[in-house]
Amino acid sequence: MKNTILTLSLLGLPTLGQVYTPPATKPTTNTQPTDTFSRPATSSNNPGSNSNNSLFGNEIATFDPSNDTVQFNGKTFAAEDNRLFRARFVKYLNEPEKNSAEAQRYRKTIDTILKLVSPHNKKKGGFAKAVALLPSASEYPGDSGLSESLSNAIYAAVLSNRNHAQTKQVINELEREKKRRIRTADFIAKQSTGEEIGESKKAGQGSQGNAKVNPTPGKGIGSARYAEHLRRIVAIEAAKKTKEAENRVKREVAKVQYQAMMVQFFVQRRFQHVRMAARFYHHLWRDGDNKLEIKKGSDLYQVFSDTVGFSPTVSSLDTMATEAITDIDEGVEAFLHLVKEQEIYSASKALMDSFVPGEFMPSVNTLPRTEKRKILKFIRATNTLKNAGEAKDYATALKILDQLKTEANDFDGTKYRAQITAAIMGSNMSVNKAKNHLISNQSEEAQKELGIAASLWPLNPKLKEFNDLIEDSSPILQAKNDFDRLFAEQNYREVVKRKYDFTLAVRDDPERRAMLDQVIENITEIDSTIREARAFSDNGQDYAAYEKLTKTLERFPDDPKINRIVAETAPKVANFTNALQRAKKHEERGNVGSALSWFYKAKHLHPGSEKAEEGIERLLKLVSN
Repeated sequence: MKNTILTLSLLGLPTLGQVYTPPATKPTTNTQPTDTFSRPATSSNNPGSNSNNSLFGNEIATFDPSNDTVQFNGKTFAAEDNRLFRARFVKYLNEPEKNSAEAQRYRKTIDTILKLVSPHNKKKGGFAKAVALLPSASEYPGDSGLSESLSNAIYAAVLSNRNHAQTKQVINELEREKKRRIRTADFIAKQSTGEEIGESKKAGQGSQGNAKVNPTPGKGIGSARYAEHLRRIVAIEAAKKTKEAENRVKREVAKVQYQAMMVQFFVQRRFQHVRMAARFYHHLWRDGDNKLEIKKGSDLYQVFSDTVGFSPTVSSLDTMATEAITDIDEGVEAFLHLVKEQEIYSASKALMDSFVPGEFMPSVNTLPRTEKRKILKFIRATNTLKNAGEAKDYATALKILDQLKTEANDFDGTKYRAQITAAIMGSNMSVNKAKNHLISNQSEEAQKELGIAASLWPLNPKLKEFNDLIEDSSPILQAKNDFDRLFAEQNYREVVKRKYDFTLAVRDDPERRAMLDQVIENITEIDSTIREARAFSDNGQDYAAYEKLTKTLERFPDDPKINRIVAETAPKVANFTNALQRAKKHEERGNVGSALSWFYKAKHLHPGSEKAEEGIERLLKLVSN
């Protein structure tokens, strides 16, 4: 089948038809009711997002509790409908609280580090003790090796500072050497003239009334020794400038790399590591420069400027991390209170609001699993409610609503219940109308009302009762339903198999009778073509059989039987179809000679080929013109 479709596409066939082509109709206004339940869009582009390529541009995830959306990477996601977020949140709700001895020891280590490097700690040696604790903190799996990364960054910064001190010492040595050389050069110059450099001795009248003493070759400022001192002074000054530049660049690189790591901690919502890195920073660099190197105008830059009102700094990053931790802890406290009051709906929002930014915070990780499972049960119930609403299974939806009202005091299901009641009443009213139409022998109107009833509530038990009544009382109406169903499924061969039943059922319906006649005529033509093609194949004329089949397939590409026969025949005539394909390609490229050659080859394989003959005539006519 795949080879057949490819072959036909290469031959450049005209627009394909159908076994049944419905008549053109005017577009009608959709009067069917809309879905009772609908999910919000799972993602949408944020028109206000900045699509820059900044490393720290738009990677911060923020949760909006007003509409249950998460903004991340410049896009907005429905939190409860996003598969990745939902799976992560459900995993968290099923996890036990991380309160093992190892976890407690890890949290105690982090607190100790923060105290040791706190600006309020006046004891000496706090920096070294804090750095020594970082490797042990990184051993905890939940740390994800971030403490080790911080330790490595501190080590690199310390090495940079040591190099800075050593370089300053070298620069000072160079400066002393330069001054010594200058003194020696001044002494040599004084021996030459008996005066300091820059003075002149009166030696006669010139155009200016004065004349400077010329240096004596080989002595004083004219000596090679004096010239060597001058050259060395210039070389020392150049070396000093180079060392100063290298020292400045190395310190700036180390500082920027350290700041990048801090920002990455913030983006990853590792706020405790942000606080530790910020406090270590002030021990490493005491020059007062703590401005963050972040691309101006990026999302992260806007987070700082909109929140604290000025350019981001290490201190503002520390402040924001501390504020985030406080907000997360307060959200967890609110969650525990809401669960205690059995306000599960609000509790789920509070927990989600804390989980998005505080997934790695102790207050979030130490919540008891028993309390989190209440939220999980509630979320599953609401998901079942949404699925039941979308499937229009209103009996199940009503049961879930009753359950949620019992388990969550603050859950308001008024809107859902009103929509469900309206759909049920509308469906029942349409079923009753259908019964009245059937009694009045108005089968068409009855069928329309049944369609409306089914669209409103597909699982309405009254629909089954009515269908049972129709099956018992009206075989003709059932035949009409089967006829419409088969046409909707495009199962036209089944229509032809049951043509005698359908002929009786649609004899008084001109539209359906015309549809039946068209399908019978087309299927008859297709089957006749297949019989002729098989006769050709039995006589060893596979090329003629294939060409006849494809000609009919061009008109009826949706018939499965002829598609299958063509697919079976195609391998037998691969050289013939290949010749036609090559001829068509050369013709499209304007290679008339090559195209004619391939058309003649196809005609040689199948002398009666209409496609080859048409191609040859078309090209000869083109050449003659």
